[in-house]
Amino acid sequence: MPNAFFLEPDNLRGNSFSLDEKESHHASHVFRLRPGDIISLLNGKGIGYKGVIEENDGGIIRGKIEQTLEHLGENDNEIIIAPALLKRDRFENLIEKATELGVKEIHPILTERCIKRTINLERCKKIVLSSAKQCQRSHFPIIRDPVGIIPWLYEQKEQCFAGVMGMAKRLTKFQFNKKMPINVLIGPEGDFSNEELDHMKETGVKLFSLGNRRLRADTAAQASLSILNELLV
Repeated sequence: MPNAFFLEPDNLRGNSFSLDEKESHHASHVFRLRPGDIISLLNGKGIGYKGVIEENDGGIIRGKIEQTLEHLGENDNEIIIAPALLKRDRFENLIEKATELGVKEIHPILTERCIKRTINLERCKKIVLSSAKQCQRSHFPIIRDPVGIIPWLYEQKEQCFAGVMGMAKRLTKFQFNKKMPINVLIGPEGDFSNEELDHMKETGVKLFSLGNRRLRADTAAQASLSILNELLV
């Protein structure tokens, strides 16, 4: 599989493309690509391309598109994950794996038991970009600014699920409408508070268990998304 690079939509003219300075440097100096090499291109909005490098023009890689691949690397369904803020390394790991597992949007939420209250949004976007290129998916997940869990819950959502310790029902036992977005809430290391659980029940959130082991929040997110990817095929 050829190496993948981000192609700014404005850098595509007909069948001719050029990479920006950063991606060009990555292609020529990190991967040592040369004219004639085949590369994958991702526009971040759901379209991938197969291209061939024609020249390195003053440090800018230019070439031709050989094939357009709509929805490259994308699931047919739309999953939105709403993870509670975690310590930086674990939250960044969650973002990376959520991108690889096909989520469309990431909605960081603030809960009563969150230790961390802010994120570096630009750094998070760079992680999304790097992960999307690594797994070659053409839609880069949108990551939102953090919001409180209570206002988030009361926004209009048809399908919303939350992983909670001690629940009897597993994700495999629910019915899903594959044509509608599926929202997945993941709590902090200390789980949701009783008040937050009351609001979830009031807003129709369906609670599920991931088993009888206490998982770290980033592990719980990966497990939930992996299960959904299998159920929604």
